[in-house]
Amino acid sequence: MRVRSVGPILLLLLVACGGGARKTRCGIAALAGPGMLLEEFTRPGHTLGAVPEKMPEVLAVRLAAAEAFRGLVGRTDSGWVVGIEGTLPPKSKPGFGVLVVDPVLGPRGVVVYEGPPIPGAPVLGSVNLGTSEVPLIGLRAAPAAFEEPACPLFPDSLGK
Repeated sequence: MRVRSVGPILLLLLVACGGGARKTRCGIAALAGPGMLLEEFTRPGHTLGAVPEKMPEVLAVRLAAAEAFRGLVGRTDSGWVVGIEGTLPPKSKPGFGVLVVDPVLGPRGVVVYEGPPIPGAPVLGSVNLGTSEVPLIGLRAAPAAFEEPACPLFPDSLGK
């Protein structure tokens, strides 16, 4: 990493974290968690080939390393659709969504990333973001693999 790129990252962490130990952990987890989540696609048996039988009507939808929205889950003739309530930030460029399914608790939420989907991951449906629609892929992952327990990636308040 170049020295000049460390400054903006540290500044972002300090602004996001407010200086306290818990807030610092949460700020780091918010930035690192979505990247760690994508690593789960490299583990055998973690990529989903189908949406779970029981899907909630509402799920939290988080932009990777950014804000979260309330998402409404529905089914169409062509597959599952998760639509967000709200408006994306103007400079966001969503490319694909990842449905995260906890092996014990079931569907937890969706993380929306920029760029192309993970190669070879089956498309389970789509994420409707108001002005755009991106493919939805999925994986099975325990929260400990990508989240700080005190700072959930998917806030409970958005999944109800």
